[in-house]
Amino acid sequence: MTFKRYFSKDFPKDLLALQLTDVPQVLKDIFNDDDLCCFGGKDWSHVAKDLEAVPLHNRPQFVLSLLAVVLTDQCIQTHFKSSYKRWREQTNYPKFAWIRFGLYNENPLKILTRPESEGLLPVAATVALVPEFVQFFLELIGEYLQKHMPQVSAEQFFQKVFKDEIMDLQGGEVLDAFKQTLTLALNPQEAPALSSEWALVF
Repeated sequence: MTFKRYFSKDFPKDLLALQLTDVPQVLKDIFNDDDLCCFGGKDWSHVAKDLEAVPLHNRPQFVLSLLAVVLTDQCIQTHFKSSYKRWREQTNYPKFAWIRFGLYNENPLKILTRPESEGLLPVAATVALVPEFVQFFLELIGEYLQKHMPQVSAEQFFQKVFKDEIMDLQGGEVLDAFKQTLTLALNPQEAPALSSEWALVF
């Protein structure tokens, strides 16, 4: 099964496995979003419960798909605020966040690190899937921006991602593979210099 087919056919069903947390009405009013809900908990403390119902053979595709939607959601919310309402209306994905006295986004890259550190992810299979995922993710973002946010280029989008402090997170083979593969895909001229260390620059 191709990654694109999994994302369109199976991911919406696997997404139902997430243990969703309802958001207090006062926060829904602040965000002007009556359908707002979240998953994960601080530091994705609910990772075991969230992945329990996802078949092991689907977990590589699932966590990478989850990363794609969460990373996109948070990037648009943070850096392209005028387009965020439309994105939410079109997708309504649950937020990767936790609640205390407000709603706090969790680092989307923990979607890769936490399952690996907890032994809940087939690491080799996930790393092997990263190149196909990155190509799919680039195409997905490019198509979405062209259709719904034509004022923003894919280059501008990923510049914001790379400059965000979320990229400071380290740990795990899957995260390393994702960062390096995405960097090489966007900066092919950097390939010889990235054998031991990659640079997040354009």
